[in-house]
Amino acid sequence: MEELKLDLIKLNECIYFDNNHYLRDKCSNENLLREVIKKFEDRIDSLTARAVELNSEKIFLYGNIGNLYRIVGKTNLAIESLQIAITLGESKQINNVIRLGEALKYDGQHEQALNKFDEAIELCVNNTTFLDFAFQHKGKCLLELGQTSLAADYFRKAMQIRLIKGDQSLIDSTQKAIDFTYL
Repeated sequence: MEELKLDLIKLNECIYFDNNHYLRDKCSNENLLREVIKKFEDRIDSLTARAVELNSEKIFLYGNIGNLYRIVGKTNLAIESLQIAITLGESKQINNVIRLGEALKYDGQHEQALNKFDEAIELCVNNTTFLDFAFQHKGKCLLELGQTSLAADYFRKAMQIRLIKGDQSLIDSTQKAIDFTYL
């Protein structure tokens, strides 16, 4: 499992936001992306239904492979994997609901994606850890639908939270989205 986490960190260095495609995630090293997906697939295949202690590992694997499938453009597999991750969760995991929304958006299912982002926002009532992510991703979906002023509102909400968090990479990401909105 640690090796897979290290692979994700390494892969993250190759992920970027495509200014020519509504800031969608893209990967500059498709071969590495495919290799990491294969490792995740192999790990999932090696798991058995032996016990509940594997549940958190399965959630991790299905959630991340769903996210990677989305980036590589395999949206049907992304949606399927993320739905499994959410189903496995004893409570709905907000991050996987957001990821599912992104996969639906990449699959052209914008209205369903907006529903997932709204669901994530509702789930954040008791846990605001991912609220800024839900706002940001909803804003990006609205941007793709041409609703720029509403998208900008969600980016500003995300920015308020991210300024409090103080994570410069998150602040930069949101600033990039705000700037992109006004191009």
